[in-house]
Amino acid sequence: MARLSPGSSGELTDPDGRTWQVRRRKLDPRTVRSLMRRRDVPVLLGESGGFDLRWVIDEERGALSELVRRNYAVTAEPAASDIVYMGYEFGDEAGQRLLYVEEWC
Repeated sequence: MARLSPGSSGELTDPDGRTWQVRRRKLDPRTVRSLMRRRDVPVLLGESGGFDLRWVIDEERGALSELVRRNYAVTAEPAASDIVYMGYEFGDEAGQRLLYVEEWC
């Protein structure tokens, strides 16, 4: 059986081994940018359709936010590149939040 991306499956295991469950799918771009500004919410980027996971460090958040603004998957404006992004909110059993941004080609 083919493996699903975290955005499709609704669950993910981060690079540190913690398991998360989806809370909200396909967030609007404003919500993604708002969560990205919150330092208490970790950001995980799913590159290559969600199959290469990496943490977004604080210094990268502004640049990723700009990419999301210009290339979000569900906006009225056409994307500026062939790569688009989709945001999801995940939570763990302790109630912590995680912003997961999946890169689609």
